[in-house]
Amino acid sequence: MPPPARRSRGRLVGGAVIVALVVLGAMPAYLALGPSWRPVAVRLACTAAVIAGCVRALRWAREAAAPSAVSPLDGHAPPAAGPELDARFLALRDDVIYGARSRRYFDVILWPRLDALAGTAMLPRPANRRGIPRRGPSMRAISEVVHEIERRP
Repeated sequence: MPPPARRSRGRLVGGAVIVALVVLGAMPAYLALGPSWRPVAVRLACTAAVIAGCVRALRWAREAAAPSAVSPLDGHAPPAAGPELDARFLALRDDVIYGARSRRYFDVILWPRLDALAGTAMLPRPANRRGIPRRGPSMRAISEVVHEIERRP
């Protein structure tokens, strides 16, 4: 993109050429009109010039009112990245959450894994929740089972 001064000079020259061509074309047309239509033609030409000036003035006002671009140094700092968690930990966390939500998931997926972690010792199976038969055991009950596994050698 050319620098602003050069771009403005090019636009100015281009606009001058267009205006000169329009004036050169309008003179024979003006002289060919009847004397009663000449004032109407002048008024139409002046109206077109005023409209073009208003369009340029509106464009200039919009550009002046537009917010300026914020420097990356002045902008907000990006949010700090949280600590990366191990995928195995995330999978176990999800298993515990889903086990508490669904009794079937607890019975089929989570309980065999907890039982395998306990080894040969028998773990007390958590009781069903009261009133909600499809939900798994509470988080407190699952936490007690995990603490029991941690206490054993």
